[in-house]
Amino acid sequence: MRDGDGSVIHIDVSLKVRDLFLANLVLARFRLLLGLALSLTLVSALVITFVLIDEKQILLQTSPLFVGFPLFAVGAQILRLHGSCRKYVANLTPAQRRTSYMFSNDADGFDLSSGDSFAHISWNDVSRIVEKRRYLFIFLNKFDARVVPIEALEGPNELDGLRKIFSSKLGSRAQLLL
Repeated sequence: MRDGDGSVIHIDVSLKVRDLFLANLVLARFRLLLGLALSLTLVSALVITFVLIDEKQILLQTSPLFVGFPLFAVGAQILRLHGSCRKYVANLTPAQRRTSYMFSNDADGFDLSSGDSFAHISWNDVSRIVEKRRYLFIFLNKFDARVVPIEALEGPNELDGLRKIFSSKLGSRAQLLL
């Protein structure tokens, strides 16, 4: 919902396990790739060692471990992340799963309500906003981010209005796809 000049945007979001998991997966992508790279490095070093000492028989016998170790290193982290997201959402009441955001070009921050709680968050308290293909991440600090699915917006005009508000209020702290 917007007023005449597009300066007020109201977004209602219902938290789903899928959205929370995919958003966390986007944020954890670097750590997962780093874990995969480290495990592949270890496996490569072991393969080279077995080849150098001419123990190809042991290499062939242990090769399933060399495939399983990187898969386990990344797969276990993804399963842990999914389980954490499921547990988090399951512990919320239906009212707490619904979040309402109110962004205004004229305000010194944005309003947020969830369950029976209400908050006004100043633009000064927002460390950065990052727009990804499917989500907007509103970081209050390095460890606390609010996730707004792009699909919760009413259309491209509302996304453009948000981009204008974020750019005018945050400047370079708004990392937006344009």
